[in-house]
Amino acid sequence: MATGVAGAFAPREFAAFISYSHHDIGTARWLHRAVENFRVPRALVGLEGEYGAVPPRLRPVFRDEDELAGATALGPRLEEALARSRALLVICSPAARRSQWVDSEIRTFKRLYPDRPVFAVIASGTPGEGEQACFPDALLWESDAQGQSDRTRPMEPLAPDMQTLERRLVALKLIAGLLGVPYDRLYDREQRRRRTFAAIYSSASLIMILVLSGLTLAAFSYARLALHERNAAETAQKIAIKERNDAIAARDFAERRTWLAQQAAEQIRNFVGQDCPPAPHRGHPRKPR
Repeated sequence: MATGVAGAFAPREFAAFISYSHHDIGTARWLHRAVENFRVPRALVGLEGEYGAVPPRLRPVFRDEDELAGATALGPRLEEALARSRALLVICSPAARRSQWVDSEIRTFKRLYPDRPVFAVIASGTPGEGEQACFPDALLWESDAQGQSDRTRPMEPLAPDMQTLERRLVALKLIAGLLGVPYDRLYDREQRRRRTFAAIYSSASLIMILVLSGLTLAAFSYARLALHERNAAETAQKIAIKERNDAIAARDFAERRTWLAQQAAEQIRNFVGQDCPPAPHRGHPRKPR
């Protein structure tokens, strides 16, 4: 029985091992995130796939960041990671075809697990021969028990091409292979989920727009009310200032009238005292001589 890719993993096992040339490290990082972050549609989780029960996630995925240029062999850490991987993902490019480490990783994995799946993706280059050939030699031939290529048994690797397909579709094809489910089925479920998410997002956006519109109208209403109250307060302030000024003017006028009256009285007293003869004495009349 083939060892499952998508079944329940033992501790410290990897869903897949990504083999790549460091020239393609950007593609490797993208593929790593795409596989580990993918949530399998609920309708597929638990169903029987080609490799066993379909899990909700495919993780962890092993991706080596170390430069191997100075090494003479893969080393125990990489061999251990290959031995604990359920599948192999090979990023194919002219640089990968020239890399002895990519070729060695493929051969080691096929030697350890002849029945476990090996998936390929084309990052650059073309299938076939020539300088732009992208498939490592170990992908083009079946391997014998020692991991060496058997030239009598050629292989025709099928790999999604990132140069012609959307990255989302490339990732779905590889994930379908890792899960052991038909690509069309996974694509259909993923499209349904995307439509459902889009509908929920649209509904939430509409609700948000309505809420924001209501808040905007309320803000305008409050602004108009605040403007009206401010104008009313300014009008009341102007009236109060006018009444105060009128009161001050009336007080000043009354004080001036009082002062003028006092001045007039003073002038009259002065005038009477200077121009009028003294009043006659009102005693007994004197006899004429």
